[in-house]
Formats: sequence, structure tokens, C-alpha cells
Amino acid sequence: MALRGTVTKLLGSTSLVDVDGRAVECDLRARLFRKEGVRLAVGDEVEVALPDDPGPAPAGPAAPPAPAGPAAAARGMIEAVHPRRSALRRARDFKRDQVVCANVERVVIVTAALDPPYKRAFIDRLVVAAERDGLLPVVVVNKLDLCDAEYARFVRLDLDVYGALGYPTLAVSAETGEGMAALADLLSRGISAVVGPSGVGKSTLLNAICPGLRLRTGDVSEHDGRGRHTTTAAELVRLPRGGWVIDTPGLRAFGLWDLEPAQVLAGFRDVAQVAQGCRFGDCRHGGEPGCAARAAVAAGDLDEERLQSYLKLRDEVEAEAAARQSARRR
Repeated sequence: MALRGTVTKLLGSTSLVDVDGRAVECDLRARLFRKEGVRLAVGDEVEVALPDDPGPAPAGPAAPPAPAGPAAAARGMIEAVHPRRSALRRARDFKRDQVVCANVERVVIVTAALDPPYKRAFIDRLVVAAERDGLLPVVVVNKLDLCDAEYARFVRLDLDVYGALGYPTLAVSAETGEGMAALADLLSRGISAVVGPSGVGKSTLLNAICPGLRLRTGDVSEHDGRGRHTTTAAELVRLPRGGWVIDTPGLRAFGLWDLEPAQVLAGFRDVAQVAQGCRFGDCRHGGEPGCAARAAVAAGDLDEERLQSYLKLRDEVEAEAAARQSARRR
């Protein structure tokens, strides 16, 4: 009888699976890949057959995945993949969507206050992706120790914008420990995917929360201000206080070209709410008369940067849809 396990890491053509506390390197049954088109993701719950199968799988949900480590001597075979409860996806040009991770409950979006530069537009893209996939976005700004008092105040005001929308927010510093207890508490419940650009300190934060984890960390390039990739593949790890996290590779881009404009608007709760008051149903929030979104910005009821971020992403999605349509006609 197959045992239930959780995929903790993808290793090329094989996978590392936690099976009842054992790290087992597993192959995917050929028929699942060739006939059913199965593509595994970290976080998938699977049924594994082992050469030395000890007996029936324990009842109930999958056992908590153990931290990734050396694979056991026995090699398993993945016989089945359970339906995903959730998945964080990103579009890959004209290719199929890439599932970044599966069965997560929240997406912890990590950016740096400084080094690499702080970009709210990237936060907004990940918030839209989380909303699309039915996941809770959490906004975390790291490296607060690099800020002076005035800049730290600016960062906190930005976080207040997201907090007012009902998203948990944290300003933290892995260097000084500020905010780390609150972050550890948040990650101690369920499964969280930690995402963000390279160099913002995702692995450093997890190493601080879980001493001994020893995830690779790196610096920011002096040439272009971008972080260097240190996490090269998503990995599911268990935290000592409970909860699990998926440490994902640094993202320099997050494609959302598969979205419809209405889905983009749904990811901007604040813009969607005020836009209901526009005079025209097809208002694009440019120079149209009776635009409630523009009026809300002028009155200080809507953050202007959020509106600009929405307009830019909507235009990008529409341009990509037009390009795909044109390509089909050729």
C-alpha cells in the first residue's frame, strides 16, 4: 500500500518527498507524466510506494514535512498526486503556467527597504497573484536597519496602505531582530510561501527564525543593484515552533499575462471600491468626466501610487492579450 507524503523539493527528474518523517528521493510514475501530464510542485501531497513499505499509511492528513536533508537509501515511486487545495501560479510567456508552489495558505511577500531598491509595484503584482489564487497576501519589508528615521516612517506609511485593505503587514530587520518575533508567530500556522526579489533577505529571515536551517544567503550586486540568486529551487521546510514555509527562488519578474482586466481590478480592492462610483461603467480612470477614482486620489481617499500601479498593470495585461491575439492570426 502506498504511503502519503509531501513533496519538499524538486531535484531535476526526481523529487524529495517527506514520508512519515523520512526524506525519500522519488521518481514519478511514467504514466502520470506521459499520459496524464502531471507536473509536480513543492507542496504537492502524493502517494509513494517504497521497496520496504512498512504497511498502511496513517489515517488523516499528510504527516508534517521534515526539513529537507539527505535522501534515505530507499528510492520511492510516486503513484498518485492528490488534488491541490491551492496553488500560487505565474504565467510564462506563451507557455503553460508555472506552479510556484502548492497547498499554501498565505503568500509572504518580502521586499527590502533598501538594497535592493524598494518597489511597491512589485508588491502589487504579487498581491494581485495571491488574490487571483485565493491566497492571503502578507507584506513584509526587511532591512529596516538600513533606514534613517524619516525613511522608516515612509515605509511604515506605505505598509499602512496595505494594512487598511486587510492584509497583514510587518516591518522587520533580520540584523537587529526588530519585528522577527511577530514574523515567527505568523509563520507558525499552516503553510506559507515566502516570495520576493533576489537579495531582499528571504533566506536570511528564515535562518534567523530557524537556527540551523542554513539556507544559502547572498549579497546585492553593486553593478545593477539586483540581488544574486541564492535559493535556486523552491524548498519546503518545517519550523521549530510549528508551521511550514516554502522558500522560493528570487523573482525578478512575475508574469500575470493570463489575467483578464477585471481580474486585475479585483486584485486592487481599494481601486475597485471607489471605481464603483464612476459615472461611466467603462471608465478607464484617465481624463474621463465623473471619474470617482481620480476624485478619490484628489481627496486623499485613495493612494495615488496604487492607482498608477493598477493602470500600469491593466495596460500591460491588455497589451499582452492583444499581442497573443495578433500572433494567432498570423
